[in-house]
Amino acid sequence: MKARAWLVTLAMFTAAGCGSDGGETGSATCTGAGCACTGFDCECVAGADCKTYCGSTSCSLDCTANTKCNGSSEGALTLQCFDTSECKGNGGDGSVISCTGQSDCDLKADAGSTAVCEDQAKCKFNLGPGATIRCGDESHCELKCDADCVATCAETAECKVSCGADSTPGVTCPDGRLVCGKAC
Repeated sequence: MKARAWLVTLAMFTAAGCGSDGGETGSATCTGAGCACTGFDCECVAGADCKTYCGSTSCSLDCTANTKCNGSSEGALTLQCFDTSECKGNGGDGSVISCTGQSDCDLKADAGSTAVCEDQAKCKFNLGPGATIRCGDESHCELKCDADCVATCAETAECKVSCGADSTPGVTCPDGRLVCGKAC
């Protein structure tokens, strides 16, 4: 009996010393058909509705094969949306977002984030200061930046850039870049 009590006490102290300050258990939470995580690296394949929550820890989510994904992290979120998937997400500073194929993306991320919209993807990005955005191929991009961001849009892409809380249109530079809150 004493051995069992000692093991229970040891297990409690060990568990109390593990994990992060945010209360994470060492893995992202992922719900929905076709959703799986290994630690904080998640994938959603052929799932009707996948939702991933990472708390304050940085994480990644790959969405393929016509999935409907929603990723959320207070840390950096690396989200890749492929094929004809529909992706929504919220990420912290330094997030990296990529939407390709005929995907449909609606994403928000904080300062220093990077977003790419390619092929025939439809993208709506709302990014914090210092963001870098690239819209290529025949993509459709609707971009909102807080300040100090740069968007590069291919001639074949459709781009709309608005800046700040008042949604002032982005400034088109001689080299074709669109900027918010900074000189060309």
